[in-house]
Amino acid sequence: MVRLYGSKPYKIAAIHGEPGDIGSLGYCARQLANKTGIGVIEPFQSKYSISELIRELHGQLNDNISGKAILVGHSWGAWLAALLAGQYPGLVEKLILVGCPPLEGKYAEEITDRRLQNLPEEDRRIFTRIKDDISCDEDMRTMQALIAKSDNWCLRGDCRQISQIIDSKMYSQVWPEAARMRHEGKLSSAFRDIKCRIYLIHGENAPHPIAGVVTPLLNLGIDFEVHILPECGHSPFEEEHAGERFFGIAKDIILG
Repeated sequence: MVRLYGSKPYKIAAIHGEPGDIGSLGYCARQLANKTGIGVIEPFQSKYSISELIRELHGQLNDNISGKAILVGHSWGAWLAALLAGQYPGLVEKLILVGCPPLEGKYAEEITDRRLQNLPEEDRRIFTRIKDDISCDEDMRTMQALIAKSDNWCLRGDCRQISQIIDSKMYSQVWPEAARMRHEGKLSSAFRDIKCRIYLIHGENAPHPIAGVVTPLLNLGIDFEVHILPECGHSPFEEEHAGERFFGIAKDIILG
């Protein structure tokens, strides 16, 4: 399933973050279509392994995108977009990674500490209790509410998602597989096969350390461009102070 924004030809795909957080990029996709004048698709993820998700995204792009695609991936969606671009290099024109999680495990240790620092005591207790044991959709909704508090700088009040479907089973199956890929070095090495230009857009106050993306790419000798947004958390497109800057940068990349 995909949602469509703007009109044909569709050339941009906005790929949602966090496995199981389906439809969470609706606002971003709609704004990208409005600001660039180019049709955007929002693919909905529905599979329960990374290989199946890559195949599903490949089919969604083939069925809806005209020519090479510009992929805008948020958080986990940045990883999925990069894996797709590495496996099908002829399909992707540009790769825009927003709030990309670190590509090596040693940097991931900072994320929980950063989040806990931004939460009051009771929320910290709840976060610690369920972060490694999300067993139902209600746990996932609770975690998302906590992460919305911890990960963002100042959210806009009008960034309402068009549709959001929670699938905790997808999260519990896909995220551990992705974490293993990172731990084993398979995630960062997958970037070697990417042939298109890579762009990073990252909030300065995001919980994901940008060094965890930049340093591995530099070590691999991969060319990329990075934009750091001050007064900005994990989801720049929803931020009060950074939102317009984010869309301005994304527009320049897409149209440039």
